[in-house]
Amino acid sequence: MKGNRAVLTAIVVLVIIIAGYLLFRRGGAEQIDLLAHFDQAEKNGQPFAVEDVTLGNETKRAITAPANGRVRFRVKVPNDGWLKVSLGLKPDAWEKEGNGVYFFVGISDGRAYENLFTQTVNPYKNTSERRWIPVVVDLSAYSGQDMEISFNTRESGPNQPADARNDLPVWGTPEIVTR
Repeated sequence: MKGNRAVLTAIVVLVIIIAGYLLFRRGGAEQIDLLAHFDQAEKNGQPFAVEDVTLGNETKRAITAPANGRVRFRVKVPNDGWLKVSLGLKPDAWEKEGNGVYFFVGISDGRAYENLFTQTVNPYKNTSERRWIPVVVDLSAYSGQDMEISFNTRESGPNQPADARNDLPVWGTPEIVTR
């Protein structure tokens, strides 16, 4: 009798654990393809376009941006959200003089703005930057919130003289994913 009670107790505990897992597990990975929302995004500067861009040997669907531009997307940040994007300059800029492009992304709730990352890309000076440069940023602090994510480019990095020569910035496959 005691043996049957132990087996029954173990089965009940196992059923409770499985039911809890099925009830509280995270849903499938959520993904927000920002390119799918490009037409609704607010754009400052001209021209912007979406096209296939090949850097190195890798082709990505990308936003081509002006040297001094901003594109803003309104999104509801999913739980455990991460921003994934790749940066680069089109190959036409790689062997022509210039001081590169300053990329930065920020997030805002309409009251406060926070920079998420900054990076200057200059494939003329740094041949290792003649490729897609992946960037991944944790957005979990904004989970469940309606936010504006701004993708910005400037013709020159901080403490650099203004120089828009051969600035052909691209944002490759921007998306928000969950882990």
